[in-house]
Amino acid sequence: MLFDIFADRTVPTQIRWMATITLKNGIDKYWKRSALHPIKLPEKELIRPRLLTMLDEDTPLVALQYCLVVAKIARWEFPRVWPSFAEDLLAQIQAIATDPSLSAARRGIMENNVLYIMHLFVKSLSSRTLVLERQSLRQITPLVFAVLAPIYAERIAQFHEVMLRNQNHISDIATFFAESLPLLKTIRYCIKTLRRLWVFGIEKAESIPAGAQEFYEASIGHQAAFYDLFQKLTLESSSIPDDYQVVLRKIVLLYGKMYIDFQKYHAVRFITMPCAKQMLQWYWLQIAAEAPRMVATPEDSDGACEPIMEPLLIQGLELYKNVVKNFFYTADDNNQLDDEVKRCRQVIDGEILTPDAIAKMAELLMFYYIPLKPKDLERWQDDPEGWMTDEESDFWNFDVRRCAEHLFTDLVSQERDRLAPELAKLVMQTDEGATNDSRSPIEQHFRREGRYAALGLCANDLYDHVDFCKWLGQHRVEESPMGVAKWRMAWLVGKWVVVKFPADQRPHAYTLLLELAQSDELLVVRIEALSSLMRCIDDWDFDPEQFAPFLKPAFECITNVLAKVDMPETRMRVVNFLSSIVQRMQREIVPYAESIISLIPPLWQSAAGENMYQTTILVLITKVIEALGAQSTSLQSFVAPLVRHSTDLTDPAHVYLIEDGIELWLILIRNATALDSSLMELLQLLPGLLQYSTETLRKVLKVVEGYVLIDAPGVFHNNGLAIVEALHALVSDTNLTVRATAAGYNTLNMIVQCVPFEAGGKAIIDSNVLWTAFTFIVEKKEAELALVHHAGFLSRIAVHYPQLFREFVLAQEATLAGTFAKNWVDLFDDVGNVAQRRLFALGFAVAIATTNDGILEALPLMVPVWNEIMSDTGSSLVYFSDVDDDLPDDYGEVVVAENKRRQLLLNADPAHKFDIKHVLADSMNECERLNGADRFHAIVARVDAADFEDFKNQLS
Repeated sequence: MLFDIFADRTVPTQIRWMATITLKNGIDKYWKRSALHPIKLPEKELIRPRLLTMLDEDTPLVALQYCLVVAKIARWEFPRVWPSFAEDLLAQIQAIATDPSLSAARRGIMENNVLYIMHLFVKSLSSRTLVLERQSLRQITPLVFAVLAPIYAERIAQFHEVMLRNQNHISDIATFFAESLPLLKTIRYCIKTLRRLWVFGIEKAESIPAGAQEFYEASIGHQAAFYDLFQKLTLESSSIPDDYQVVLRKIVLLYGKMYIDFQKYHAVRFITMPCAKQMLQWYWLQIAAEAPRMVATPEDSDGACEPIMEPLLIQGLELYKNVVKNFFYTADDNNQLDDEVKRCRQVIDGEILTPDAIAKMAELLMFYYIPLKPKDLERWQDDPEGWMTDEESDFWNFDVRRCAEHLFTDLVSQERDRLAPELAKLVMQTDEGATNDSRSPIEQHFRREGRYAALGLCANDLYDHVDFCKWLGQHRVEESPMGVAKWRMAWLVGKWVVVKFPADQRPHAYTLLLELAQSDELLVVRIEALSSLMRCIDDWDFDPEQFAPFLKPAFECITNVLAKVDMPETRMRVVNFLSSIVQRMQREIVPYAESIISLIPPLWQSAAGENMYQTTILVLITKVIEALGAQSTSLQSFVAPLVRHSTDLTDPAHVYLIEDGIELWLILIRNATALDSSLMELLQLLPGLLQYSTETLRKVLKVVEGYVLIDAPGVFHNNGLAIVEALHALVSDTNLTVRATAAGYNTLNMIVQCVPFEAGGKAIIDSNVLWTAFTFIVEKKEAELALVHHAGFLSRIAVHYPQLFREFVLAQEATLAGTFAKNWVDLFDDVGNVAQRRLFALGFAVAIATTNDGILEALPLMVPVWNEIMSDTGSSLVYFSDVDDDLPDDYGEVVVAENKRRQLLLNADPAHKFDIKHVLADSMNECERLNGADRFHAIVARVDAADFEDFKNQLS
């Protein structure tokens, strides 16, 4: 029905347009067989034959949507369901081109529609990576070239004829634009299709179809002609129609896109093509011709301070960059060159990048393209923060200056032996020596700016040729247009500090950068100075003691800049810099901690809704607390609301902030000496976080352990059952890894160690975690590596809550208890940790003091274990430490509070503290008392005589 509405030309245009849009959206969503409620096959059969019957649609908006409909259906149908689509479309193109009954206007409309469909179809095929679809593209490539290449050549010839008829007054005749515009549109569509087929539809040079190479080689001349026309119309005519200028501009740039893609996917064939040299030379002629415009100012007499077509220059610079430095033009790992690469090197070294060409290229780039441009200075005034953000981005191939910087850097890097000495001589000139010439002041400025830029960009290549510290002493920071020299000086220090900057010269750099970061400087200069200072601080050779005298002015500069900037990206950068200082200076920042903390409320308020910005603030607070150590206790009430906001699972912001929020929470707990009410209130968040299965689980468990180590009874007073139930859900989840289960049981073990039975016993019972661990061991469905952790927890319960354990075991049936005891003892051999083995042995000793027959039947298995433990003369303390192993060795005072708590807990562990012989003797006596002498001797009689004799000897 939608297609019928679209096909009915008596329907108003707006309704037909809406019908076509709805049809397009429906096809996009429901045409595939795998879609929910897909279009039925009979409906598809009705639509498909009629698709190519509306090529004469002359309403632009409707025609555009119609072409998209056809292309989307072809995307799903070709080649499996509609294998003849390409041939059908090409037949339509040929019929339109050869039908004499069509008027010129009607032919132009139909030709544009069908060529646009072909472009969309080829574009869709080019983006696919499956072998069958790539093969389909290669199969249709010769067919498309056979039809479109002649049409392209014919329209080029017709356009040339129109040019010849109007060559004397092109810019003044409206009829010229009317005649040539339809031709340009057809040419554009042909290029859009053929350029993709040339890049993606031809796999090898031997399979180039007829007409394809002729199209590529001719395109270089055509591009030059179209660019000359565009240049002439732009400079000489003010009445050129906008749509004509846009189409002409797009045609010129489409050729460049074809060259760049061809070079990217067929680098070797790109260079070995006969026309490669001609094409690259033409691009360089345009780059050289536009060079004076790059450094022109609005006050110049000709008034032309912008290049005619800047994207064309970017294309040329990118093409040369990929020639100068390209993996495909270099030797392999064995320093060998195959025949094709040798040919490429011969062409590049002998015809394209000759020594003379390299020298001229480097000079042109240095003095015209890499200096800061007048438009950069305009943005310094209008949007300084946006300009700095763009400078740090990776989208260098959208700006002519940054693209030139990359080309210049690669050129010097690849031709270091030839260019570095000469470049060093240029950059080492003093400003007085470099400006004693007849050039105008603005020309001298740009040449100096070019030398400074080259010195920073090529710092890694000038390492052996330039003494930067000496250069810095000879070149003063002076006034220049818009503070360019000051910005460049700060930028240079940041570039060289990571390359070659002696430690004894660092204070000079700090002084210079802090001077440039003062409030009376331009904002871009201040931000760049702070960025370079951050590179100094992040450098491997940074000395905190050397920087200590500069700490106060650095904080003042940062505070002033934060008050000035508005963009979240800039604020994030400055906050990150502040975090770096805090992290590297550690205890040195204590006197300034209050000032830093005072910045947090306005920063957090300004970051409302900016989640990434908020994460940087959380990181800053974390670093401050790390540096303060135990002194951070006073900040608990200040930090707790931020932790809650970041980790509350009901707050949408937790998706972005939870990781940094938990890290902040963990550091706060590790450094706490006591828990205030604000931290206790955060306990209610822990059960939910323990069930939040992410990579933060390990840190959440560490937070729980931190709380328990500080005040176990207080923590369990109101929140104990919820925490244990959450831990129970964690350790009982069979879908989790063994490592996650072990982490959960480590926390449970610490709870059992720290929480007295009176405070924690009820939570352990009510949570049913005992029964879960018992069931896992009885059923023995998991691997021994996992079961060891369940058994270890029960051993810990037996040692710390012996009465609870005995009552639990006594309540089980003898058969069930016997299976449990046998499996429990069997797991002993899978325990490698010495302290854990002692813990198991102590658990067995506690368990034997019972009347349960099932447990007592395991006594013959337990005695050899006790003999092994009692004969162990090594100290288990050598092998076991419960101190957090993910902490750096140089934390010093940062986590000393928690380390002490963990060490005290370790020292009090019964696995180390208890004498197992006394425990065994008491347990055996208790067993004899409970069961009576006769039954006890009958039980003991089941033990191997030699084992029991050894047992008695060791006890005595």
